[in-house]
Amino acid sequence: MDAKIVERKGLQLAEDPRLLSPPRVDQPVYQCATSVVVFDYVPGADVEVEVDGVGAPVVNGGCPWPLGVTVPLPGALAATQEVRARQTTATAQSDWSAPVTVRDHTVDFPAGPPRPQINPAPVHACGVRTGVTNLLTGGNVWITANGTEVGRQDGCGPVQGVDVSPAYALAQQARAWFELCGDPSPPSVGHNALFPPQPLPAPTVDSVYGSDPQQVVVHGVVNGAKVTVYRGGTPLGTWGCWGGTLAVGGLGPFTTAEPPSATQAMCPEDPPSLPGIGTVLPCSSLPPPQVGPVQAGDAHITLSAFVPGAVVRAWLDGTLVGVGGGPMVTLTKTVAHGDTLHVVQDLGGCYGLYAVEIRVACVDPPSAGNPSWLDLFPVGRLEYGVGGNKGSVYYPAQDDGVNQPFNQRLSALGRVPIVFMAHGMHSASDPSYLGYDYFQHDLAKMGVIAVSIDCNALNNGASGFANIEDRADLIIENIKHFQAVDADPGSMFHHSIDFGRVGLMGHSRAGEAVVIVPSLVSLPGVTIRSALSLAPTNWANYDGLPSVQPAPSHAFMTLLPAGDGDVSSNNGAQFYDLAAPGPFKSQQYVDFTNHNFFNRQWLDDDSLWTPPQPAVIDRADHERILAAYGCALYRSTLLGHGSATAYLDGSVLPAGVLTHYVHLAFARQDVLTVDNHQDGNTIEKNSLGRPTAQLSGLSADEFPFQQVPGAFNDSFYGETTGMVALAGAGGRTFRSELTEPTDLVGTELWIRAAEVTDGSQVPPGATGFELGVEDTNGNRAWLDSDVVGGLPRPYPRNPGLIKSMPTTLRFHAGCFGREERLRLDEIVAVLIRCNREDERDLAFDDLQIVK
Repeated sequence: MDAKIVERKGLQLAEDPRLLSPPRVDQPVYQCATSVVVFDYVPGADVEVEVDGVGAPVVNGGCPWPLGVTVPLPGALAATQEVRARQTTATAQSDWSAPVTVRDHTVDFPAGPPRPQINPAPVHACGVRTGVTNLLTGGNVWITANGTEVGRQDGCGPVQGVDVSPAYALAQQARAWFELCGDPSPPSVGHNALFPPQPLPAPTVDSVYGSDPQQVVVHGVVNGAKVTVYRGGTPLGTWGCWGGTLAVGGLGPFTTAEPPSATQAMCPEDPPSLPGIGTVLPCSSLPPPQVGPVQAGDAHITLSAFVPGAVVRAWLDGTLVGVGGGPMVTLTKTVAHGDTLHVVQDLGGCYGLYAVEIRVACVDPPSAGNPSWLDLFPVGRLEYGVGGNKGSVYYPAQDDGVNQPFNQRLSALGRVPIVFMAHGMHSASDPSYLGYDYFQHDLAKMGVIAVSIDCNALNNGASGFANIEDRADLIIENIKHFQAVDADPGSMFHHSIDFGRVGLMGHSRAGEAVVIVPSLVSLPGVTIRSALSLAPTNWANYDGLPSVQPAPSHAFMTLLPAGDGDVSSNNGAQFYDLAAPGPFKSQQYVDFTNHNFFNRQWLDDDSLWTPPQPAVIDRADHERILAAYGCALYRSTLLGHGSATAYLDGSVLPAGVLTHYVHLAFARQDVLTVDNHQDGNTIEKNSLGRPTAQLSGLSADEFPFQQVPGAFNDSFYGETTGMVALAGAGGRTFRSELTEPTDLVGTELWIRAAEVTDGSQVPPGATGFELGVEDTNGNRAWLDSDVVGGLPRPYPRNPGLIKSMPTTLRFHAGCFGREERLRLDEIVAVLIRCNREDERDLAFDDLQIVK
């Protein structure tokens, strides 16, 4: 997405006072819910909800940010009913929103509703309101203090503030509870009430615009505080807040002589904070909103920043197509690649002078949740040690803590998948197996047993590939140990472990070991479904042996730190290249990361960076990357959550992760491979056996993409063969013919590509290429790599170790459709055009057509 700020005046944006976008009913909606939550309406609009054609009482929505409006229903919902909403203002009424079908929550959550989360935490003594998240809309939530109920909200929203009375006393333990349809969730983690900060910090107050603000927004609120808002020193009211941010609407206009301000207070015996004072800015200062990714096929825009209370309008090529209140505005038309959107916000009597102008990209994936955030069960943990098998286990439990009983409801549904983790070579004085506790915890709370094996006994053992085999044997012995635990009637895991759904994770040397375990394990009933190889070695290759090919029977993923100073050759790229997608394979090559920071016990930054080379990201950001992509892998392969795979192929980005540093390669079964250059049939034929052509002065050939004689240069560290197109004049084209005219409607074209470096430096400025298609009539259409995210730059690390690392780029075939003469259903060739004149060599591999 290409965006810039422009003046609204002169854009010739047609107004239409009758246009109003439908609001959004928050999903999912479950049976027995007694309310629904509606978002994205114009501030102050009347919101109407209809269930199977029967209306609920109309409510005034007030200001929709940040929690929307909770609409009570005349009766509890039943499965298969349909819910929709619309909004009405003084000048317009929207269409009904798309209907949402009511679901049975026991289908999605057979072991009970998700456990609520007290958020933010901790709670404080004298706190009068507590926020609870991870709720199913329309259920009932309540708070206990030392086991006694102190607050409740029936018909809750997905994020719900609960008033607490009496206020918390020091050291009381607060827990949140939830039920829907009489089905209780596990309780939240317990939080003991702490002393509130003293002195209380002054909150901050956002600026308001003009003389008719819709909301006053206060930040920096201590959890549970009472916030008083003032106009020019005159109190307007006091509100309990669960902390962080408080938005208060309906306060009327402010003037420059009477600015808004706010104080916060906790315990009666302690003084309130100093006031935070906002400013009243003129309408001319009202900025345009900030808009999140917009890509071809979207029928809405998402706002990443906007003024609470503003009305947001969107125009497509000059025609008004959306009017709403954020954070999402539904459009009356679906946008296409190359379309131009203008988005503005108006606030009361303030007319926004500026618009954000957006050129719609072909591919610009949205950020949508995070696969590591699924929180269903309390987490138990224990240490085990029998003979040479020892380590730690995190598992779904009845409650949080050490040696807690296994979760009974989950166990009653059947056996539970298990993941075995193993670490690599490190000081035997450090308990390296404890370094993945954060990842184990995330897996356990979603219903997976996570074992981390103590491998320190092998850190002084055999060297070379023999050490890798020893680590593989140790992993297998620990699997065998847990088979015995599962068979033991006295064990908490008795008949609870599903060895038909086993995942593996290995780091460093163990990252290589998990590659060979699936081929070695012969334990009855054990099926490896997936393996995650984190910064692995390849001692077989170091010892002059062939690299081990990951078994084709399971999904394979490798995570490669681009700044790895230990395994600086990023050997996981070799395993990725050799792996067959079964059913898929995935690689994350991550800039600004090192080898050690994925393990909490490994303290040194091994990246060896020295200025001007870049420093690595924080350890917490390393952990978030592993947790997000690792949980996506195991949710997809062990829990059957197919939607999680979208995070691995890049069609969805995990929230809260530095995804702009993550460069993905991905492949899956059952796709049409046009050319992977592995066929030994020369550059003149592709993998379909069809002819290729080098046009307009192109000079290209196939080379090993690895550290072997005959490679194009020594910057390739994988183990495959690909094509390098040499630098030259713009317009150089490679044409690859298809077997027969092919319908590309509804498909994507995937290609792995890299900017070729010489291994010693990174040239200034980005480069790229164009991908094209040709139909039976000879018509061609082109898409630039920039409109699908761009060709990543090589990571600027130690000279001699800068790599040419191919990344998978995804081109929506529908984006070629702007060429009106093109017959997308009769494509006979795919083309690569080097349209830059920057004298840059480019590498290509794995050209595929994907439905």
